[in-house]
Amino acid sequence: MRKSLLGVSMSLAFAACGQPQAAMSTDATVPPTEQAVSTDTAKPRASVKGWDTDLTAYARNGSTLPSFAMKQPDGPELTQENLRDRWTILAFLGNDSGGKPEKDYVAALNSAADQDPDLDFLAIRPVAQPTDATIARAAWPTLDDTAGFAQSLGIEQTPTYLLIGPDLTIEGYRGALSATPDDGIKSVIRGIAEIRKQIAAPE
Repeated sequence: MRKSLLGVSMSLAFAACGQPQAAMSTDATVPPTEQAVSTDTAKPRASVKGWDTDLTAYARNGSTLPSFAMKQPDGPELTQENLRDRWTILAFLGNDSGGKPEKDYVAALNSAADQDPDLDFLAIRPVAQPTDATIARAAWPTLDDTAGFAQSLGIEQTPTYLLIGPDLTIEGYRGALSATPDDGIKSVIRGIAEIRKQIAAPE
């Protein structure tokens, strides 16, 4: 997973400029004119255990992920286009985000995503200004959001997880993984399989 998501962006960067990779900052930019599409066009989804898929849970379910551009701490810029044609779990994690119990679940979810060739995991840390602590290498792919990408998505608390489809549609939303400890991440992974099945099913 990590190789596919971050490797694609490195290949694109090298192909585009034909030069060796230069050191980059962790600043992020979110184009101000790009917003999530109207939820009036959101596609209804059947209830799925492990994810909230309706508008009452999260108003942007069924809408398109807005544009973003964030620099990787040790790599090139990553944009929403790097997520296209794949399933991606976007994890919005604060510096603490539930402490050790949540981190254990995040590690397990990242590992599960690594086992699925069509699923990526990417953590976003909403930070006002990156510090040595926030730019330290995480155990999973992580970008620091210094330009308000999480805010543009209406993410009001961390941890929050979004499931992004191959066409960049927000297909699911959920809060802390540690809030459902009896099932661990099994319901999350089964829920992704169910959402894929619903989308693949003929109208």
